[in-house]
Order: sequence, then C-alpha cells, then structure tokens
Amino acid sequence: TLGAAEMFVETFPDEPLTVLVDYFGAEITDALAVCRRFPDMAAAGRLSFRLDTHGGRFLETLDPAASYAVLERHAPEAIRRYRSEEELRWLVGTGVSAAAVWRMREALDEAGFGGARIVGSSGFSVAKCRIMAECLAPLDVVGTGSYLPEVWSETYATADIVAYDGVPRVKVGREFLLKREAR
Repeated sequence: TLGAAEMFVETFPDEPLTVLVDYFGAEITDALAVCRRFPDMAAAGRLSFRLDTHGGRFLETLDPAASYAVLERHAPEAIRRYRSEEELRWLVGTGVSAAAVWRMREALDEAGFGGARIVGSSGFSVAKCRIMAECLAPLDVVGTGSYLPEVWSETYATADIVAYDGVPRVKVGREFLLKREAR
C-alpha cells in the first residue's frame, strides 16, 4: 500500500492522493504508514483514505465489542434505540460501519494526522448514508457507486485485480475470486 502511494506521488507530485487501505486488511496500519511518509500532504488535507472493507470482516482492530465501544464514545444515541439488523450492521458490523469510520478517525487523530481525510465506500445506499449521518460518522466523501440508482442491474460493475506479475493476489475477503480464476 505504501509503495503504491509512493509511486503515485512520484508520478503526480502535485495531485491530492486517495489511498485504498483495506486491500491487505491493515487499514489503520497502512493509513498511518502513508501519513508518516507524507505528513505534509496529510496536514494539508491532500491525503485521503478510502475505506472499502469487505463485508465479511471487521476493520483492523475492531470486533463486535470494540465496535460498540467506539460508538459509545462518539455517538451513544445511535445504538440506544431500536435498530433493524441491517442498521446494526451499518453501525457496528463488519465492512464499512460507522464504528469503522470513527475508529479510523480516532487512529489518525491520535497519531497527529487530523488533516487526513476519510472516504467511505462499499454499499452506501441512501439508507446507509442516513445511518452514517445520524451518528455523525466523520466521512469527508462518500462513494455511492452502484447504488445510484438503487437497481443494481442497471449500474453494477466492479473490477478486481486477481494477479500481479502472474502471482495470484486479491484483496482480503475476496479470495473466492482466486477459486473462480483457477477454473
């Protein structure tokens, strides 16, 4: 992740940088490594981190208990009323949850990178955006992708890299793509 960020900055030194940090399942570790490498960009708000954590796992450092604790610190009212199963998943579940966004913000701020921005991606429908707004999730940008319009068959498209230099490699949580590729 850091190497990709370095190559981008070397090639486009004057452009802002958005880094996808969930590829290896080390969102916080990788974001902090990039911030430490480019502290001036982070301070100037020219460095963003895209969270697109696979729905089958939690953001690095989170689990159910830790997710509830994060929201208790930042948006306790969000979890103190009836929620549907889907709403709870968006608040404290796997993937890009409100707890995940808040935890990333905490990690960046604690390390002194308060200017770094967070981009939320992965299933941001109108309903998920509403839940994020209710708990004031510190998102700077939301990528809605295939949810505009809500009928996926009209818009859905995704691209996954499944190998680098002939070596099979996919984003953590998308290993099923390797099995399909082997056929």
